[in-house]
Amino acid sequence: MAPNRYCPLLQPATIVFIFALSCQCFGASDQTNTSRSTVPQEIIESSDYGEATRIAKEKSAMLLVSIRAKNLTDANDPVTQQLAEPSVRKVFIHSKTQWIFCELNFNKTSITLLHSNSLQQLRKGPGLFVVDYAHKTMHGRVVSTLPRQDGRYYTFQPSDILLLPGLPTGSLTQRSMILAVRRHIDRPNSTNGIFDTTLSEAATSHSAHQAQLQKQGHHDWQRRSQQLHLHGGIAKEVCAESWPGQDLLDSCVDCVSCWRQSPGHWRAVYGEQSAFGYDIRQGTDSIWYATGIFIH
Repeated sequence: MAPNRYCPLLQPATIVFIFALSCQCFGASDQTNTSRSTVPQEIIESSDYGEATRIAKEKSAMLLVSIRAKNLTDANDPVTQQLAEPSVRKVFIHSKTQWIFCELNFNKTSITLLHSNSLQQLRKGPGLFVVDYAHKTMHGRVVSTLPRQDGRYYTFQPSDILLLPGLPTGSLTQRSMILAVRRHIDRPNSTNGIFDTTLSEAATSHSAHQAQLQKQGHHDWQRRSQQLHLHGGIAKEVCAESWPGQDLLDSCVDCVSCWRQSPGHWRAVYGEQSAFGYDIRQGTDSIWYATGIFIH
């Protein structure tokens, strides 16, 4: 990233109330990152997208679809081989939901899917995507995409697949931001706590507000922080913006890299937090605006 890019640091007057507000009670939260006893459910596989979707709906499951690159088959595709590894399958089997795997060659079905609006983040090429049929709030929505074609900042790594089953229930933009944080080489800790719906909604709202203004910043933070009504810690917020014209995952990775350049931001992103929320939104200026909100 260019050295003169503006990664906004917390202004001195802003730090006072961004880092010093104590709040009152936890909002409803998704306990995705806490331990829960679950009964492991074996992965169901289908090479027919329509059938896989039907099964996912019937089982209230998560549907993972892998679209191979041209000229690759199940015999020579490294992602197919990875999804068949017992250690990888174990991660999915022991997650909190049933998983359906569907692997497609680069054929008429996959090409039709890649031209749909919901899969525009796959860069019109091979990759993986997840459709959530397990949770009512996200039913039938694409909630994760992993393009295998290189972007400006996001380059697919096999280890990214292992992050999918541990992501909390949330939208594509929320889960993409969390994945970008978790895949960072420094292994930040801010997403180890509770994915809190109040914090995530606040992050969504502020990202949308920045995108509408086309201006990054901690706008009206003092009032917003007082409305969070969380318990037992100090409210913190980080913001960042991407370069113009990038896709979602490039922008998520870009924003995390931007936070890494700021000691103040990185202390919040890297540190252990009791609860967190992340999101990102694109403005009409083609810039993506990211927000992370935490309670320590």
